[in-house]
Amino acid sequence: MIEIENHGNIRTIILNRSEKLNAINLEMATLIREEVEKADEEDNVKILILTGKGRAFSVGGDVNEMGDYLPKAGDLFYKLTEQLHATVEKIMTMKKPVICGINGIVAGGALGIALAGDLRIGNKSTEMLSAHFKRGFVPAGGATYLLPKIIGLGKTQDLFFGERTINASEMKEMGILHRVVKDEEMLKECMKEARRLERGPLDAIGETKMLLNSQELKMMKEHLVLERESNRESGNTGDAVEGIMAFLEKREGKFNSE
Repeated sequence: MIEIENHGNIRTIILNRSEKLNAINLEMATLIREEVEKADEEDNVKILILTGKGRAFSVGGDVNEMGDYLPKAGDLFYKLTEQLHATVEKIMTMKKPVICGINGIVAGGALGIALAGDLRIGNKSTEMLSAHFKRGFVPAGGATYLLPKIIGLGKTQDLFFGERTINASEMKEMGILHRVVKDEEMLKECMKEARRLERGPLDAIGETKMLLNSQELKMMKEHLVLERESNRESGNTGDAVEGIMAFLEKREGKFNSE
């Protein structure tokens, strides 16, 4: 589920359920949190890279696992979101720079992790999906806080309520991505940026990160509590049952909010 690579003082965490487009189940969410925390704690790690294997950074939560929790998928949503939120908070509070290599598809609960990165590098195949309403639940992983902070409320409303898919070029124009490179060059670009940062004044870089994030973190903590509760509530509705079953049965959902 997770691969770890070390290149000197640079650590790379690779999400690896590529056969499922790196869909995040509860076990995987816990592993991601644990590995990010380890990277922060270990003195030999100076820079962290997060990326996904295969055709996706991650499509978000594992809908197949959600099916196991029906009709109370909200109980899983809460546990899953707890882990994702802890990861997002750690990425933003650790002084070490975090580079997110956002390859291919990014969606759902994985979006918050991707947005938390200090540098966000995509490739030509990168695209962001807004598919949560198709499953009958609310966005998760911190995206309801971070995305409007990055691109503005109006554009976030357009993406979420319009259920839009946007490509790498649009993501860069909006500020979701800082760089877009050829597919085969993304990891190389992430490593190039990591080595550049590693050669720099890491104390000053870390303090700058703290200054940029400090005000946001105070407000974000309160917001994430609301997001977790909203995920639990929406996940225990008839619409969530219908959305999950529609996915598993490969059909369109028929929602009635009962």
